[in-house]
Amino acid sequence: FGYLLKSPFGGDGWICSVDNMEDIIGGHIWIGTLEILGGIWHIYTTPWPWARRAFVWSGEAYLSYSLGAISVMGFIACCISWFNNTAYPSEFYGPTGPEASQSQAFTFLVRDQRLGANVASAQGPTGLGKYLMRSPTGE
Repeated sequence: FGYLLKSPFGGDGWICSVDNMEDIIGGHIWIGTLEILGGIWHIYTTPWPWARRAFVWSGEAYLSYSLGAISVMGFIACCISWFNNTAYPSEFYGPTGPEASQSQAFTFLVRDQRLGANVASAQGPTGLGKYLMRSPTGE
């Protein structure tokens, strides 16, 4: 579980740096166990006094708290599916976000060169980098 302790800022990768199936499956087992134990805890205990004062206790409030938690987990899943090639292999689900952006740029470069565009010499020494960063529609 060392990847949980990495910084989410910078180049460490945080939770997206999981690189083997054992950690992915073990993480699911770990989270599932924590959620079952948390459910048992909440069934057998009452909220602490500070929590009773801080939160609203109604059906709408419970729903909004649950939706908030689901949105956080959805955001984490979005980040993992965008960057992690172990959880979502390119062979099954298509390229990850970084792979797709680079392959798309290369695809359009090859297409334009076949159409006769002299990309490197026509745009100066930094032209190729700027060409690869442009929008696929040319805008």
